[in-house]
Amino acid sequence: MTPRKHDVASLSGAYALHALNDDETKAFEAHMAESEETRNEVTELTDTAVLLGLAVDPETPPASLKASIMAQLATTPQLEREPVAVVPLDARFSTKAEAKAQARWFQRPVNAIIGVAAAVALIVGGGVAVNAISTNVTQQAAASQFAAIQAADDATSIKGSVAGGGQATLVYAASLKTSALIVKGMNALPSDRVYELWYIDAKGARPAGTFTVGPDGKMWQVLEGTMNHGDTVGVTVEPHGGSTTPTTDPVLVIASA
Repeated sequence: MTPRKHDVASLSGAYALHALNDDETKAFEAHMAESEETRNEVTELTDTAVLLGLAVDPETPPASLKASIMAQLATTPQLEREPVAVVPLDARFSTKAEAKAQARWFQRPVNAIIGVAAAVALIVGGGVAVNAISTNVTQQAAASQFAAIQAADDATSIKGSVAGGGQATLVYAASLKTSALIVKGMNALPSDRVYELWYIDAKGARPAGTFTVGPDGKMWQVLEGTMNHGDTVGVTVEPHGGSTTPTTDPVLVIASA
C-alpha cells in the first residue's frame, strides 16, 4: 500500500535503514527528489548508522531468530495499518535540530518503528531473541540522541588517543549541551573494573556514565548529564559501579573546541 502524502516525509529513518517496502520506497524517493531537507535528513541518518556500525563488529543472528519471530507473528492478531502517530518529543529535545532528529525516529508507522529497533539491536551486536526488543528501547533512545547530535548545525567531532592503546572520537553539539563518545581498540577490563566518563571543568569532574568494551575494544555511548561550554571529556578506570570522583589518572582526555 502506498503511504499517504502526509506520511511520506516521516519515513527518512526507515528509508536510511532499508525498512520500507517497494511502494513506500518509490513514494519516499519521489518525495525526496523534491525536498532538499529530506535529502539532508537521509544523509545525516545514514552517516549516523555508519558510525554506529563501525563501533561494533557485525554479528550473524542464529537461524532460530527468524523462526521465533515468525512463530509469534502467526499467533499475534494483525491490526489494520493506522495513520502515523505523532509521539510527543522528549522535553530535553527543544531545539529545531533535536526535534527534527527525534521526529525521524519516533514519528512513523508501527512497522517502521519495529524495523528501526531491530536494526539498532543488530548494529550494537545485541538482540538475538524477540524478547530483547524491549531492552533495545534504551538503545533506540540513545541512537535518537546520537542522531540529534549529528543533526545539529554546530555538530563537532574531535579525535583522541587512549593511553595503553585505542582511538576515540568525541562528537558533541554545544547547542544541545550533550555529547557522545565512540572508541576503538581499547583494552578490555577485568570484571571488577569499568571505564567511567567525566565532564571536567575548573570546578572538578562530574560523572557522565560508565561503560565496558568487549574483546574487540569497540563501544559508543551518549554521555549522561549536561555538557557545558568549555568542558573537557575524560575517561578513567574505576571500580565496578563507578565512582563519584575520579580515583585514577585518565586514560583519555579530549578538550572541546
